[in-house]
Amino acid sequence: MTVPDLDLAVPTGPDLVVVPPPSVDPRRCRVAVVEPVADVRRLIGDRLPGADRVASITDLEVAPDRPIVIVLGPGSSGIPGLTALTELTAQHPLLAAVAVLDHLTTDGMQAALRAGARDVVALDAGGDAVSSAVARVADQLVQAAPGVVGRTDATAARSAPGRIVAVFSPKGGVGKTVVATNVAAAMARRSTEAIALVDADLQYGDVAVVLGLPPEHSIVDAAGVAAADDPGSLRDLMVRDRSGLLVLPAPREPMMGVALGPEDVHDVCGGLQQVAAVSVVDVPSVFDDATFAILEAADDILLVASMDIPSIKNLKVGMQAYDLAGLVGPKLRLVLNRANAQVKLDPREVERVLGIPVEFPVPYDLAVPVAVNAGQPVVVHAPRSAAARAFDHVARTLLGPDAADGRRSAKRRR
Repeated sequence: MTVPDLDLAVPTGPDLVVVPPPSVDPRRCRVAVVEPVADVRRLIGDRLPGADRVASITDLEVAPDRPIVIVLGPGSSGIPGLTALTELTAQHPLLAAVAVLDHLTTDGMQAALRAGARDVVALDAGGDAVSSAVARVADQLVQAAPGVVGRTDATAARSAPGRIVAVFSPKGGVGKTVVATNVAAAMARRSTEAIALVDADLQYGDVAVVLGLPPEHSIVDAAGVAAADDPGSLRDLMVRDRSGLLVLPAPREPMMGVALGPEDVHDVCGGLQQVAAVSVVDVPSVFDDATFAILEAADDILLVASMDIPSIKNLKVGMQAYDLAGLVGPKLRLVLNRANAQVKLDPREVERVLGIPVEFPVPYDLAVPVAVNAGQPVVVHAPRSAAARAFDHVARTLLGPDAADGRRSAKRRR
């Protein structure tokens, strides 16, 4: 089996199908480009047929009963433009914005999202990035218009805080990310409520790769939105995979996560509790302040080990060095990966050494690496495999019987 190319290549040849860029129906929603520089305004406007073009937000006429998407050009994305946007969105609930920046930087994206922008794209982004973002935001706006003005039920804050499940191991290479992605995907397939998956490994997170998703926004972008207490914008940043899972990937570049402190991680966890019933967090294999912030905020911690002596040794040393059992002992639930491996190591010996029972054994299954290389969780790619059934058992246990009953009731109603 060959390793798939992670770059999205453009197909060529006689079988190439040209897909027109997404557009917005002007009868349902207006689009207006706001940019003081005429050439840039023309460049953005040419990508959005039928859009109004104005030099300043003050030149824009907004009807209170008609949805409108404002596209802020780079010249309007400074402090004066973003301040005007914040005031305008507060006055007109049927207004949303997409910010177009010269270059995507963490500070620029956070400033735009805090001001109320629903999406942020680069001016030189390839393909139809601007038109796709505008079409996506317009759909959200139109869906909200007939009902309650403002956020739809899907983006509204939850009445009760959701639960956080942290997946952690002090030893890399034990299958922690595979456990996190599959447990979260299994939950999403079972639950009628929103399930989120967050990659908190800021330097080397692989959740987006394992799921075959483009990492448009990351946990770094979410930190600014979460600090502003805007659950709707936080959910807008997340990408939905084929199982219905809401995913917040790690940053594309390792250095982008350096500025993220433990208080930022804590804010993101708090924001996730407002938008998802359960948030599964893939925690990095390091003991630092950000890791402890996640572990302390978690309701359950899936401690992942594999059937080898170095994994068990590092897990034991880490638990003792940081008094993990004393800090979060009641939350710990041991996942033993590749539990049926013929390595002359008994799971009962693992329990004795670590001092906690093996609650979730996951067998070695060739379907797992096949699914990873296909860019899918094994619970989606091979749902009847032994590993998929084990991950589904973890999901059922964490969700409880009410979630499964609710999913079956929803299917019957449909």
